Amino acid sequence: MEREHRYKRSTMPGLINKGKRNALPLSISEITSCVRGYTLAMTASLTYNNIEDHPIEGIFIYPLDEHSAVVGFEAMIADQIITVQIKDKAKIDDCYLDCYTMANGATHSGTGHIVLDEDLERTVLVVNLGIIPPLETVNVLVSTSSELPTLPNGGIKVTSPSACTPKVQRSMNEEHSLSPNPARVGFNSVCRKDKHHCALGTHEHALVGNQLCLASLLEEEHVNSIDYEFNFQLEIRSPCLLAGVESPTHAIRADADPSARSATNVVVTLADKYTYDCPVEILIYLSEPHMPHVLIEDGDMTLEEYDEHLKGRSDFIKGTKKDSSNEKKVEIIRKRLHKDILHNPVAMLNFCPDLKAMTSDLRKVQGEFVFLIDRSGSMSGDAMVVVLKSLVPACLFNIIGFGSTFKTLFPTSQSYGEV
Repeated sequence: MEREHRYKRSTMPGLINKGKRNALPLSISEITSCVRGYTLAMTASLTYNNIEDHPIEGIFIYPLDEHSAVVGFEAMIADQIITVQIKDKAKIDDCYLDCYTMANGATHSGTGHIVLDEDLERTVLVVNLGIIPPLETVNVLVSTSSELPTLPNGGIKVTSPSACTPKVQRSMNEEHSLSPNPARVGFNSVCRKDKHHCALGTHEHALVGNQLCLASLLEEEHVNSIDYEFNFQLEIRSPCLLAGVESPTHAIRADADPSARSATNVVVTLADKYTYDCPVEILIYLSEPHMPHVLIEDGDMTLEEYDEHLKGRSDFIKGTKKDSSNEKKVEIIRKRLHKDILHNPVAMLNFCPDLKAMTSDLRKVQGEFVFLIDRSGSMSGDAMVVVLKSLVPACLFNIIGFGSTFKTLFPTSQSYGEV
């Protein structure tokens, strides 16, 4: 049975004062991002101010969706620079998982500093920045890499992180005067105006003993205490011609390089001053949304450089000492793939089928099976016969044999009952 989600990730406090459980005001937020195909590289530059006249302990909290990963982090406090390292889960002392839910719904924990459940552990970046001097400025840089969601029509959606675009505390009159014009040309705001704002830390379950419970903080909608400077830039490198770019939340402008030969690359910025109403959402439409697209990203080493790098690795030296065959070298390289992935080229295949265009016959198909068969002579065909006999009627199948070249059995997949 799936565990019930007891929180929502609509807002995040960013940098908080651990002692008072309240947010430090965000003064500058800059988002620089690039869409390449169906991936997003984003760097957020956030500036916070400790307005207290005494030192505080700061904790930075940043939301991540399930398809994102942090690839870089840096925080600057006065002349101190803080970075993060990936460690084994068992070695983490400050932020750890040691909690469970009791029958009354309260969260019980051990003696750790921050209470995380399993979902939060995977989807929230938590960094203890230590002591922040009084009246000091804190600059935080967070870089993430994400797989972008594809809409049913083949479009791509990009949304700014909520920690970078918090709402600002306003009076009722100020909210009314700053409300966007619903007749704004080309764009309609889809964000609701919530008149009830809860200050960070007022939730009665935000404290667990002397600890900080993130799940409770995530249930609240937090606001920034001051207006902040906001800059947004999104570069789009499309795998094919662009059919359009729009935003359902804000007025935008899209500028193409004057020297560009085709409309595949544009830079998107906000056309009007940001009004702190909701995160920025950008929809990207491709001219060939339902065609497969292959993207290749070069590694940071050439083939020759990687060969030299490999020869200096202890596992490669030890593994090839007794067996220097090409097969042994390939085996070692495969085992090192997770370590050397940044050094080698990476291919990404993207395909969003148009399910609405499927014929009635295809909708009855019980799956499509494509078999890749090694024709080098080292493989037996007995297993292939067994697999083919086990296919269900009305499914589609095809066979691709490969060796020094490749060849398909049929030009397109065939119904299993007709062959």
